[in-house]
Amino acid sequence: MKTNKRELLCDIGLDDAIVFDNPDYDSAIVGVDICSDRVVYDYDLMIKHLIEFESMNEEEAIEFIEYNTVRACPYFGEKAPIILRNLEY
Repeated sequence: MKTNKRELLCDIGLDDAIVFDNPDYDSAIVGVDICSDRVVYDYDLMIKHLIEFESMNEEEAIEFIEYNTVRACPYFGEKAPIILRNLEY
């Protein structure tokens, strides 16, 4: 049975994350780390979303992601999201 991205976030307890609670970020999910069940996000897609839909400039978007990523790590511990940069498709 195929699980949609939103269900996946909820299943592994990331639905209350600070940055990652917005369903619009689902498009930035590129997979799940099978060793840890951590959701893997594309950093560049998250920046693109913040610029296009939240009216941030690139610097603000980067600062927003960096700040909230730091907050997510202690809050979620080993289940904190993984954000990868410079992915090629």
